[in-house]
Amino acid sequence: MKFYAPWCRACKGLEPKFKKIALDDESGVVFSQFDVQKNKDFVKSLGILALPNVHFYGDQDLVESFPCGPSKVPVLRKKLSEYVETRLTSGKYIPLPPSKEEKIESEPCAERDSVISEETREMLRSNVYFLDMPEEDFEIMLGKATMSSFEPGSTIMRQGFPGKKFYVIGTGEVEVMARTGYEDPLTTPSGFMGSVVNRFGVGNFFGERSLITGEPRAASIKAVKGQDTTRCYTFKQEDIPASCVLSGKGRVSERVKKEVNVKYGAVGFGKLEVKDQLASVALENQRRGSVNNPGDLKDVEDEEVDLEKATSEILPLLQKFKLVRMAARCFEHIMRTTPKWGDESEVYRRSLLVSQLTESQKAEFRSVFEIIDGGDREDGTISILDLKRTMESIGRTNTDDELRNMINKANPMIDGNTELKYSEFLGMMAEAEFYYLFVDTFNALDRYNSGYVRAGDLKQVLVGMGGVVMGSDEKLSVVKVDDEDMLIDYEQFSRMLIGAS
Repeated sequence: MKFYAPWCRACKGLEPKFKKIALDDESGVVFSQFDVQKNKDFVKSLGILALPNVHFYGDQDLVESFPCGPSKVPVLRKKLSEYVETRLTSGKYIPLPPSKEEKIESEPCAERDSVISEETREMLRSNVYFLDMPEEDFEIMLGKATMSSFEPGSTIMRQGFPGKKFYVIGTGEVEVMARTGYEDPLTTPSGFMGSVVNRFGVGNFFGERSLITGEPRAASIKAVKGQDTTRCYTFKQEDIPASCVLSGKGRVSERVKKEVNVKYGAVGFGKLEVKDQLASVALENQRRGSVNNPGDLKDVEDEEVDLEKATSEILPLLQKFKLVRMAARCFEHIMRTTPKWGDESEVYRRSLLVSQLTESQKAEFRSVFEIIDGGDREDGTISILDLKRTMESIGRTNTDDELRNMINKANPMIDGNTELKYSEFLGMMAEAEFYYLFVDTFNALDRYNSGYVRAGDLKQVLVGMGGVVMGSDEKLSVVKVDDEDMLIDYEQFSRMLIGAS
């Protein structure tokens, strides 16, 4: 399957070569192509970060995905030949055996029926996916659970493969690793599993996304090297009752799908939707009692209007609305991130971004903080109540859990934080400010609203910016592709530029 954009020069250059390969092939492989136009969200949900891109499928499973510009046609031919020779026999898909430098997944060094203590039982019962299960179902499932042990460095799960198990960490730690799609297939070792995007410890869990969505795994999981053996309570999907969403038998809400996609970096990012400024001004006036109904607007020709007075009242309100909307946009960005809890490098990274802010930006962010903090009731922190009141003032309704999650993620040092100090707020705003700076700049080049722009244009913008943040030289290397006409997912690229996970 070739994924392409009609306006993409690299895609146009690949098209006749791709068709020739398809016409010359006599193996029975089905060749097809998919236009990303008007399918932006779906294509990004597949993790396609560069166009044109080619997927190989076998027996409905994704076998391989790689960027494929016109210069990569020899690579495409080589991969196709390997695919036909080693993976197809009598029309039936046979998985390629692992090479010397690539093991598919490690078998547990030990696996036994788990002995569940009362403390462990309470820990498992409090898991978000087991919390609402009927007691009888939970006990039956618990009786079938096993304890899987993995040596340091073992690959527990591999990106792109189907998932049938759910793991809860009992001892040890694991790393979450994901390939970005920017890797050069000629120079990248087949065993490369990507960069570390997260780290989980005791009580954390993984493997739920594949069980919930039915899709291949979006990331690889490895037991951390240099640590003791990692032991996980393991639940096979076939042993999970239908009363649990992990069984794959129930209906899954879009909210749950979004959460698991965000956790493993398997989703694109949309723009914040807010109400029109004038409607929000009317709403604010209604809240203050100056208008009985926002729809009951009197004809200005029937009244004498004091323009100076109206301007003096409306402009500060609009300015306040702008600042609050700015904060909402930043919280929206933070909600899409996955902090490495307690990792000092997260705070250091944000401090670098703060150092790039101008004095006027810092003053503006201070004003935003004071508005959210509650004016006369300010106490130097943003609470859930402060944030709730602020979001409602621009017509946003959030649950307490959503607001709590916003504040918690804004401070990466503590998992469970319920208040936000100014220094933490400033770091959050700086990260979001530079993220949207890049996204908005690249978006101006995206005439088709596809979410992709030319690699050459990305490079030119970064050179023009003079290395705004986080070391431009190393970031420019990402867009050093053979064909600068290839298209890059600029939202994901912007996250990489600021080091956000």
